[in-house]
Amino acid sequence: MQHDEPATKRDLDQLKQELLTKIEANGASIKSNSARIEANGKKIDANSVKIEANGAKIDQVEKRLTARLDRLTDYAIENRERVGKMLTEERFKVYFSEIMSNIDGIAKSVSRGEQERTAMNARLDRVEADVRELKASR
Repeated sequence: MQHDEPATKRDLDQLKQELLTKIEANGASIKSNSARIEANGKKIDANSVKIEANGAKIDQVEKRLTARLDRLTDYAIENRERVGKMLTEERFKVYFSEIMSNIDGIAKSVSRGEQERTAMNARLDRVEADVRELKASR
């Protein structure tokens, strides 16, 4: 079909057929996309159910945690009062002294460990340097 001449019935029929073919192809594509959209919708629905179930579980855990935190708070308040009473007692002073002695011992052990680690790292550095030199001399 040329654009500068009037269209013939045959030209119009050919154009009609081309348009019908394109419409059918688009219809098939729409059906395919519709099926994918439906499948994705089902997945979303399934995930929504899972999310709601997890939300219910989270609510249960939150309730249990709240109850436990309430009990711990009560326990801490009770202990604070007990510690307050112990502060004036000689027994607490002895106990505190033992705790401080233990902390001092732990601090000394950590310090020795740090010194040993530093010495070991220096030794390893020397060994690695020796190994590099030996490899280089081969």
